[in-house]
Amino acid sequence: MNTLAEQERRLMDLLTRRVHKTFADARAAGIPADVFDDVESIADSMAAALPTSGAYDRLVGPFYDTAGLTRWWGVSRQAVNKAVAADTVIACRLADGQWVYPTWQFTASGTAHPHLITLWKTLRAAADPWTCAVWLRSPQTALGDRSAADWITDGHPLDTALALAHADAQRWAA
Repeated sequence: MNTLAEQERRLMDLLTRRVHKTFADARAAGIPADVFDDVESIADSMAAALPTSGAYDRLVGPFYDTAGLTRWWGVSRQAVNKAVAADTVIACRLADGQWVYPTWQFTASGTAHPHLITLWKTLRAAADPWTCAVWLRSPQTALGDRSAADWITDGHPLDTALALAHADAQRWAA
């Protein structure tokens, strides 16, 4: 398992290479330096895409907050709120009213994994967001002691996890 320090080093190495490439490409294309004048804002945007940490991290996290998600997706807060209302993104509300979005639901392109959303909607029909998120991250005997989220993101079929979700949602609704 990697430590936070090791993960930070890996991230910094990747960022350094990608930033160097971006600047080399900009120089080759003749892009003026003033395009990059607001380095504070650029750094803030990059940092906002990092998962936040908090009390729920051990159970369900880590999370993106709304500011981080809007920057990553390049959309408004209203667009994120619409996704939350439509249950097309897994979102849980903290006690202070802030929304958080578990990082494990997202593909590399930033979309929520469609099979996870199918499970989410099935569970949400019978339970609150936190219960559903905890269920998605809890080991399931029928999935070889893996969570449904891991099962799905590792490429296993939806049907097995969906049957479990339906059964639990029916039990919760009873």
